Amino acid sequence: MMLTARLRTWLRDDRIAALLFISPCILALCVAYLFPLIYSAYLSFCEWDIRTPGAPIELSGVDNYRDVLADGQFWSSVGRSLVFTLVALPAELLLGTLVALLLTNERLSGRLTGLSRVVLLVPLMVPPVVTGILWRLLFNVQYGPLNAALGFFGLNPQPWISQPDTAMAAVLVVEILTNTSIVAMILMGGMMALPQEPIRAAQMDGASPLRVLLEIKLPMLAHLYLIVGLIRLMDLLKTFDFIYAMTFGGPGVSTQTLNIYIVRLGSRFLEYPAAAAASWIFLLMLLPPSIYLLLKAVPRNQAYLND
Repeated sequence: MMLTARLRTWLRDDRIAALLFISPCILALCVAYLFPLIYSAYLSFCEWDIRTPGAPIELSGVDNYRDVLADGQFWSSVGRSLVFTLVALPAELLLGTLVALLLTNERLSGRLTGLSRVVLLVPLMVPPVVTGILWRLLFNVQYGPLNAALGFFGLNPQPWISQPDTAMAAVLVVEILTNTSIVAMILMGGMMALPQEPIRAAQMDGASPLRVLLEIKLPMLAHLYLIVGLIRLMDLLKTFDFIYAMTFGGPGVSTQTLNIYIVRLGSRFLEYPAAAAASWIFLLMLLPPSIYLLLKAVPRNQAYLND
């Protein structure tokens, strides 16, 4: 009886109950992610010639890490990933804010809300690979609709993704157009949930809409911007599918980001240990900004359970 009573008391604890509910997910994550992660870490310290049938996997120390860090293609790919992220992230936050402000405006929201939400959801329903293929067709020099439209106005066709000088700019345009809707949807929810009392009070005191936005709305949404920034930062740094489907990392290596470099290293050159080492270097590069933003975004000293 005493054991039963203790078990009931133990199960009534919200934290224990939550842990029991999420334990199947934790187990699935361990099987799907933890084992491949550990195996890739082991492989990164090994030497393995997969091109030779039956070749053994032998420990080689940090040779793979040294080779990757000495590869100029690795650092140029890191630079492209940083440029891609540092251009797309501010642009998506700015455009997402403008779209959210427009669609939460009291004068326009009643007319545009229903249609706008459907339009914003459309990019989210299209797989990234399909997005890349569609834009590759749109940017085609010979029969792409964009160059056909330029020809209609008497302009020469443009080598959107067929020239190294313009390929990254085209990729950035597609990324911003595709994923600004994610930022806008999240910010719309945050803006509609803001308390109206301080906003009404500022308006009654004669504050301009710009001042209300900069001094009241945006500061109250600061934690939401941190969360959105963290989500988009991680997504941008690990973007692979739509870029590869759109340009295959080319022309040449002009749109080869770090993810595409790792995939090419493993799948094309069959250097799986080196690709595993590059993946771990990438992970270690991502951890500091991720942890910093996560600590800033999550409120501290707040009891969410057992209130």
